[in-house]
Amino acid sequence: MLRQDACPPDMKIPHKARQESDNLIDSENRDDLVDVKIAYRAFYSLLYHERRLTLGGLNISTERLFFIGHCLKWCSKESNVVHQQAPFRFRCVVPLMNMPEFSNAFDCAAGQPMSPQEKCNIWS
Repeated sequence: MLRQDACPPDMKIPHKARQESDNLIDSENRDDLVDVKIAYRAFYSLLYHERRLTLGGLNISTERLFFIGHCLKWCSKESNVVHQQAPFRFRCVVPLMNMPEFSNAFDCAAGQPMSPQEKCNIWS
């Protein structure tokens, strides 16, 4: 069950990056978090035995590659037009900083920017 009140009010987006439509942005951030959590669960279950493998010679685990791949879709130049969405950078970063799985994959200590003490827990 998805909990609407389980996230910090701003989902960790710095105030200066927020736009006028805060509620819509917060909703999209929750959606982005749900999307990546569901994708990670599928990844985890399908690649149970292989997820500790690395990509030939790069020494990057499949778990790290999953999170890198998740953010590739947000790698583009943003226009100067004001959108009713969070900036692309935050659409990548905010969901991941709220996932313990990301913190574990990249060895982020609690309290670091990509592993805040207070994470959004949308599943009850």
